[in-house]
Amino acid sequence: MTLGRMIQVALMDDHPAVLAGLRRLIEPEPDLRIVGAAPTAPALAAQLGNLRPDVLVLDFDLARGDGLTYCRRIKDRPVPPRVVIYSAYASPGLALAARVADADALVDKTEPVPNLLTAIRWAAEGRTALPLLPRHAYEAAVSRLDDDDLPVLAMLLEGEPTAAIAEALRTDGAEIAWRTQRILGRLAPRSRTYSEEKAA
Repeated sequence: MTLGRMIQVALMDDHPAVLAGLRRLIEPEPDLRIVGAAPTAPALAAQLGNLRPDVLVLDFDLARGDGLTYCRRIKDRPVPPRVVIYSAYASPGLALAARVADADALVDKTEPVPNLLTAIRWAAEGRTALPLLPRHAYEAAVSRLDDDDLPVLAMLLEGEPTAAIAEALRTDGAEIAWRTQRILGRLAPRSRTYSEEKAA
């Protein structure tokens, strides 16, 4: 990142109060510029048009979608933005899932504001801010996966794109995309909001 360059930031969170709060926190920062803020991917895309943000701050628990799957999908694009997962459920399971989704940072919503701002700046510089996962937590999370998903998991954790994984496993991209979504679904924590909506 060159000196004096503004970091273009996009926000996606389905809670209006969170979006408004993030705006209040980020807008006063002289090196950060919000270029879009919306509750859904289509709404954000409409706001951005042809503009590509440097960093996307993305909620994991979206009422109308899966933030982790969306993260992985945009990371498969030729020139993706850096992604900061901003979540109230930043557990070890989510830390592993964020790595699988190829996120660049994971920040808990209860953390001090400077932590989020630092994560945004680090992501823009190409650095990562993902918590280390204890071995027992990794093993507990992986135990929820099928054996045939483990090679896919290993390549996802290495940052391999979907097309390269498909080629290595001699299958098609749609199959790998589906298996990636299944892996993410089994690794990620189940939020109270999500569970209550499904039960309603």
